[in-house]
Parts: sequence; C-alpha cells; structure tokens
Amino acid sequence: MIALEHIDMQFGGDYLFRDVTFTVRPGDRVGLVGPNGAGKTTLLRIIAGVYQPEDGNINTPTGYKVGYLPQEPTLDSEAQKRTLIAEALRAREDLIEIEEALAEIQIKLEDPNQDHMGPEFMNILERFGTLHHQYEDLGGFELESAAKKILVGLGFEDKDFNRPIWEFSGGWQMRLLLAKLLIASPDALLLDEPTNHLDLESLLWLEDFLRAYEGLIIMVSHDRSFLNAITNRTAEINRSKIEVYPGNYEYYERTKAEREAQLVARAANLDAHRKELESFVERFRYKATKAKQAQSRVKMLERMERIELSGTGPSVHFSFPPAQPSGRMVFEIENGAKSYDGVRDIFNGVDLRIERGDRVAFLGKNGQGKTTMGKILAGQEKLTGGTLTLGHNVLLGYYAQHQAEALDQDMTVLETVESISRAQFFNQTSTSGTPKTMAQIRTLLGAFLFRGDDVHKPVRVLSGGEKSRLAMAKMLLEPSNTLILDEPTNHLDMQSKEVVKEALLQFDGTVIVVSHDRDFLEDLTDKLITFQDGIVKEYTKPMEEYLTELRSAELSTIQSKKSAARQLKAEKAQAEKIAAAQPIAPTVDEKERKRLEAADRNARHQKEKPIRNKINEIEKKIETLEKEKGTIEDAMYAADYYSSAERVKKDSERLAAIKTALEEHFFKWSGFSEELEKLK
Repeated sequence: MIALEHIDMQFGGDYLFRDVTFTVRPGDRVGLVGPNGAGKTTLLRIIAGVYQPEDGNINTPTGYKVGYLPQEPTLDSEAQKRTLIAEALRAREDLIEIEEALAEIQIKLEDPNQDHMGPEFMNILERFGTLHHQYEDLGGFELESAAKKILVGLGFEDKDFNRPIWEFSGGWQMRLLLAKLLIASPDALLLDEPTNHLDLESLLWLEDFLRAYEGLIIMVSHDRSFLNAITNRTAEINRSKIEVYPGNYEYYERTKAEREAQLVARAANLDAHRKELESFVERFRYKATKAKQAQSRVKMLERMERIELSGTGPSVHFSFPPAQPSGRMVFEIENGAKSYDGVRDIFNGVDLRIERGDRVAFLGKNGQGKTTMGKILAGQEKLTGGTLTLGHNVLLGYYAQHQAEALDQDMTVLETVESISRAQFFNQTSTSGTPKTMAQIRTLLGAFLFRGDDVHKPVRVLSGGEKSRLAMAKMLLEPSNTLILDEPTNHLDMQSKEVVKEALLQFDGTVIVVSHDRDFLEDLTDKLITFQDGIVKEYTKPMEEYLTELRSAELSTIQSKKSAARQLKAEKAQAEKIAAAQPIAPTVDEKERKRLEAADRNARHQKEKPIRNKINEIEKKIETLEKEKGTIEDAMYAADYYSSAERVKKDSERLAAIKTALEEHFFKWSGFSEELEKLK
C-alpha cells in the first residue's frame, strides 16, 4: 500500500499539489489523468522518491519496493557497454550479489592449499550451501530464462541478447528499462507513458502481463484503450487536488460528464436565483418598508454557494488548407524490395497500390519495415528492387520524428507557425494579421500544448517532444492532398489527439498512418497493410479481427509457457515428496552432516550445469524452428498463396525439413532431461 498524506508541492510559486491525501491499495491499477502540466509525472516522481514534497508524508510498508519508469532513457555510459541480456539481468541486483559471493567461495573451495577437513573449510562450505539454497529460492536458476521471455515479449529477438546497449535506439532502450522493471517485479510499478515506444504486438503482450501482475500499478498514459484495459481506478489531477473515480478511463469520462452536467444545471439554477435576489435588493434597498427584507436577501447572497465548473478549455477545430486533388492512383509499387546490407531484405516482392481517398494503416512489429515504407513513399529513401510510381499531382505532407530537426532553430514557436501562409488556412477569417487571426493561431498552438509564454520560446530550447508537436502543427497547416504520418500521437495528450483525429476525419485526401494507438486508428482507417517477416500484404478483415488474432497468438504462447511451468512445478513437488519419504540416516555430528550436504549440492551442481546448458541450447533451436514453421503455416492461409506453384513446393519441402529437425531436437531434449532427472 502507498499512502500520501497532506502533500504540498509547488514550482515557480504555483502549487501543483495542495494538501493532497491519496491512498493506493493492494490490487489497485490506477490511471493518472489531467490536463498537461497538472502534475501527473511530478506525482510519480514524488512517490518514487525522485522529488521530495515541501510538506506531507509518503508512507509505505517496511521493505516495500517501488519501480519507476521515466519517459526518457536513463542508462549511463557503463550500462551502454553491457550486452542486452547482461543489463536486463542487473534488474535483480540481489541475485547478482549472491552469484558473485558464490563465485568467490568457489575459488576458495578449489584452492589446493585449503585444509579440506579444517574448521575454516567447513565454514566456507556451509556458507556456500546457504547461499546456494537462497539463490535457488529467489529464482536464480530461472532468472535468465524469465528475463529472455520478457525481452521477447517486448519485441527483442534472440539475436539481440548479446548486442551492446549503445547499438539500440532510444526507443529500444526504453523497452529495456521497462523489461528491467518487469524482471525486478517490485511491489509497485510506476509507469510514465509506457506504451510510447511499443508496437501493437508488444503492447498487447504488456497488457496481458500487467493484468496478471500481483503488485499495484500507477500509470500515466494517453492511450485510451490501454488505460481501459488495465486500470480499475482513475485519479484526476486538477487545480492542485486529486479526485479518484472507482473505474477505468471510460468510466471516468462517463461519470465526470454526468457530474459536470449536474453541476452546470445546479449552477444555472443558483445563478437564476441569485439574479432574483439581486433584483429584489436593487429595487427595495432604499425603501423603508422593504429595507429589512432587502438586507435579509443581501445576507442570503453572501451565504449562497458558488459552484466552480472545471471546464476543459476552448474546443479547438480546424480544417486542412484546400489543395487540388491528386489523380486516382497515388502510389503504386511493383515487385518492390528494400535492403540496407544487400543480404537481408527488409521486405521483398511487394505489390502495393494506394488510391485517392484511401485511409491506410501500416501495421506490424517494429523493425518490420513500416517506417521504411513510409520514407520510400515520401521520397526520403529508394527501393533497392522493383519500381515505385507516383501518381499525378500528389502534394505530399510527411510527418516523422526527424522532421522536428528540420525546423528553424532560431525562430520562435509562434514565428514557425506564422511563417506558413495563414491565408491558406484561415480562409474563413478576416484579413491576415488581425487579432482574430492571431487568436486562432494561439488557440491552435494551445491544442498542441503550446500555451501562454511557451509560444515565444525559440525552437532550439524545446524538448524533443515539443519539437515533434510543433513539426506536426506546421505540417498540418501546409496544403496537401496526401498525408504520411509516422507515429503522430507519441507526444500528444488526449485532447490534442482528438483535434488531429477530427481534422483527419474531415480530410478528403489520402492518409497513410503508422501507429500503435488503437483508439486513434479506430474509424480513421479503412485499409490495413501488414508487415511481417519481409512480407507486405493487405489484411482484408476489420481492425478488430486483426487485434483479436494478435491477442490470441499472444495468449496461446502465454498458456503454453504456463502449462510448462505448472508441469515443472508438479514434477518438483513429486520429487520432494519422494525425497521426504526416504529414511534419513542417523547422525551424531550435525556440522559434519551440513558439510556433506553442501559438498553433495556443489558436486551435483557441477554435474548438472553442462546438461542444463545443452537443454537450453536445444530449447532455443526448437523455439526458432517452431517460429519459422508458424510463419510458413500462417502464409498458407492467404487467398493468393497457391497461385505460385514454386512457392508452394519450396515451403512444403521446408516444412518437412523443419518437422524432421524438430523430432530430432525433441528426442535429444528428452534424453538430456531424463539424464538431468537422474542426477537430481
């Protein structure tokens, strides 16, 4: 349990929190919501101990472990040198310390100068046995396997495990930080925008993982679908206070709207009553016969309740500047291929046609080529095979993360937007430069979270997220008939996303979106292009079915792993039961007995280690082969699959070879497993 008591916190003289009391109980999954700048990230940092409140207390049970995921990667230079799996395992510092202690003791035990019958050696051996037991109880022998499963669930591949951290982008390093938190399994998870760098597959895996998580969770997220799937309480931060709603984000929205409607009606009634009283006072204040009654009503006015409506700020709407339509065909790729090293294709054999008015979503895991395809269509990169044909009069608007770096660093936020021809955008307003036009510019910037004096900041001092938002606003104001948007919602809050989505729904041109935000994609796209293992094809079913298939695949994997774990647990329990039934030989020297047990464990561990290594190696091979088998079998369900006799023959031969190899590996695995059981 986490309890915040009478917390005060201010920045620059303004209070973010004033006398806030907030309790999170075991089993709670809390979504923190509120306007940008309300203090959601600050609250997480206070709970995590990064910030200290000016007043108040944060209470947790003794030994309570809190894990915090920030929005930006925080791996230092030493961590950058480690391999992915080595850094992931450092999430369990307790086990690393035991491993180091065991290694030191092992050296002492193997010292030929030691008196193997002396008391010092006996003490060392006893210490080794105690630590070995502790390591086993804490899951040390299963740690690497569990860590790899979490890393794979978050999108890493087996080939990534031994790569140094510095080779991974910031987004992948954020995935590693998230993986380390899940591996550490603290009592409380504090997650600040955990889905920003995840693709749909990883996001669905994370949803299932967090649903089963035993600790409490407090998260900040602008992904409506993710919040609805995970949270069971919603804490709104507004005006330095926290109000808790006993449900997910959808419940919060509905309940808040109902409360606001009731408050509006109550405020209207009070306002009408107030006007009646004020009118009476004005008419009869100076009339002797009515003076007493007027004075009574003045006191009633002073005591009358004042209702403060929360308000969500002005509603922002805008339309895209008009542009001439493109030809019917916008993009056409024939037998397209892309490779960076000339050996491994990102994708190959792509036939793709996008027509005027299409609303396309590019879907698939990160690294499968979605962003690369967007760059190719935008003319930022070229195909290494096949042809790309651009349609007639295609006026392209392209948004990607690097677009932010193309902004003029010396211009202010306001100047950047003003530099675009305002007449094209504000075509229904008065002449350029009038206060009305400036107000609309400021309102639009407010929708992208640039408010007050923020609009006068030079671009060079903006954060990466702020630059991305400004680049998005600038792009949307330029006339185009075709938009390519690569992860457009990453740095937007829910209100900003609604503004962009509403405008896109009214846009009559062609839209291509790379996004993992299910709520944003819903109703926005009508054509799905999937990227998987070098194959790019149209998915003919609705988005809901695509998500269902992804989740089914994840659940199937999770269930198979759980079944294996249950079987292992049952086998271990049975072995312990048999061992307990065996008669124990009487002993007169307890210390000697412990020494013999420790020596036996040490000897058994040394014998088991090479066999465990062989089993792990075979399991990796089996996993790789089963993945390849699944990919081929999935491809066979495609409607046009059997149109290529050569492909059918090639895949059939490969399937047969895989099945044969799997049988051989399972046979070897069974043999080594039996050998290991005999040693146990």
